[in-house]
Amino acid sequence: MILVPAFAIMLMIGGLVWLLRGVIPEEWTAEISYYVDNPQELRKLGEGSEWLFVAIQVLQVVIAPIPGQAAAFAGGFIFGFWKGWGLTTLGLVIGSLIAMVLARLLGISLVRKIVPDSIIQRFDSVISDGGYMTFFMIFLLPALPDDAVCFLAGLTRLKLLPLSVVCLLGRAPGMAVLSFTGAGFADGLTVWAEILFAVMMVLSVILWLFWEIIEKWVYDYLKIKRS
Repeated sequence: MILVPAFAIMLMIGGLVWLLRGVIPEEWTAEISYYVDNPQELRKLGEGSEWLFVAIQVLQVVIAPIPGQAAAFAGGFIFGFWKGWGLTTLGLVIGSLIAMVLARLLGISLVRKIVPDSIIQRFDSVISDGGYMTFFMIFLLPALPDDAVCFLAGLTRLKLLPLSVVCLLGRAPGMAVLSFTGAGFADGLTVWAEILFAVMMVLSVILWLFWEIIEKWVYDYLKIKRS
């Protein structure tokens, strides 16, 4: 399931370039294609912009204008696996902590301005009864609104530092897969990378086929209301 966004991102980038080919200047299209075909040159441009990337990750949690999966994939593509994963994780932890602190200081009135009422209603039992393991599973599993849940976590009585650790542990595996995928497409996949990639794709297909059953079990286990 986690690799589906990676392919969607690639298709979106390619589709946007194709759709805008008659609108944006030809040299821009050529430059985009050049950097996609020559990722090492893109990485040279990325040198020195690490903190900008971290800031983007922080903003995508707090303001959420950018899909986190896209940013993680781009981080691996531009900075390589380890550096991209580290920067992505750092940005997510900082952003998540900021969201929790803001929610705790300013309360439900702020959260209602940022998080849709439908999500607040679905996760109301998590706010009142959820523990660290509950939030770990929410951060770990794909397709759950983990950025919004960061604000909801701030409304609980749980301590913020352990919550940040839970966020780190829960989000790290998914971000690692996306960073690995981005780095793999930039560097060329090794044999072991191809095997891991194939395994993850098979798991993604299984999750996609049986997602309704899995989702029902997760929601029932976490006592989350289904929309």
